[in-house]
Amino acid sequence: MDCVRIYCEHGALTPQIRKLARSVHIEIIHFPYDRNSRSRHISNIASPGAAKIEDLNLSMYDLPGTVSDYSSGRHFKEILSIIGPGNRRDALHVDSAFKSGCSVFITQDHHILDHRAQLEALLGIKFFHPVVGLSDLKGLIAGGPGVSVREVDAEKA
Repeated sequence: MDCVRIYCEHGALTPQIRKLARSVHIEIIHFPYDRNSRSRHISNIASPGAAKIEDLNLSMYDLPGTVSDYSSGRHFKEILSIIGPGNRRDALHVDSAFKSGCSVFITQDHHILDHRAQLEALLGIKFFHPVVGLSDLKGLIAGGPGVSVREVDAEKA
């Protein structure tokens, strides 16, 4: 069975999400744009977005990819416009999720969740709050990766 790839912001990694990750076929990824956001519970590093040096809370030796990988995805400007220019790091997280091929994004951040409908329509990623949206998330995962919103969106392109 294929894994469902999930981008999880550090603050959204609740004990319930960690338990879910141990019990079903999901891969949790993250990029530490925020200070002190590294977690031993999220070992997979997402593809970086258009990060600045001060956004990269990893040592030079731990940075994934090459310099050319540190560019924005094709929707970064639209993501930033939706979330708001004052929330650039939030936009970097969403952009990294898109660049990494995630089907799901878990966050507690209202700057993102308040715009979930627009972001889902643009990116084909489902956005969930780790507590309020847990049952819906479990339902999505129980259905397996199947035909995701992203695959449907890619067929339109």
